[in-house]
Amino acid sequence: MSGPQLSSACVIHRRDYRNTSLLLELFTPEEGRVPAIAKGVKSGRASRAALLQPFMPLQVILQGRGEIKQLFQVEADGRPYPLTGERLYCGFYLNELLMRLLERHDPYPRLYLHYLDTLERLAVGDSPAQCLRHFELDLLQELGYGLLLDHTADSGEPIALDRYYDYELEQGPIDRVSGSSELRIRGRTLLCLHNRDALDAQCADEAKRLLRRILAHYLGDKPLKSRELFQGHRQS
Repeated sequence: MSGPQLSSACVIHRRDYRNTSLLLELFTPEEGRVPAIAKGVKSGRASRAALLQPFMPLQVILQGRGEIKQLFQVEADGRPYPLTGERLYCGFYLNELLMRLLERHDPYPRLYLHYLDTLERLAVGDSPAQCLRHFELDLLQELGYGLLLDHTADSGEPIALDRYYDYELEQGPIDRVSGSSELRIRGRTLLCLHNRDALDAQCADEAKRLLRRILAHYLGDKPLKSRELFQGHRQS
């Protein structure tokens, strides 16, 4: 009879727990967001705490029947994603979105792959803005809040490149433009997002405003710490 099997995981949050342990939030393909205690990992010569860092692909064995699991075994599953500067803060932003929007123990195997792919794209030098917008779209889609981007919500007409639209939350683009709309957006931007095309400067700005407003609707009033940290980094 075989014992517990190793499974993939990434640390998306960690904090000290007592003197030698860590309290972790792991993101896994099979169980989604999972809390776990890593007992004694900061003690001894061969500290396992160095492995239990964000952006490090892992193989783990978790044990326990309660909500909070115990980390029984951990090993590296490759090299850490080398994120520095702005890209490091992008990684923190991804992790905070997962912490805030995923319920514990809900599996998201496709989102896990999107997450690893986004970290890889950030690490190899792809546009941070484009990486974030694509991940935000994938996250909303997996949560059941996928965005309507290729036709209008009111008339069902295909989006036109050269038109402007109002984007209504939980509906989609409306074939009218009001002067008071918070989400006025070009058809070109909507179609670039739909097709995952490269974003020029204006499209990138409009896409950022659109996704930020939509995510705020689901995140609530509590501000994102990663965004505050990034703003402090840019001003320093």
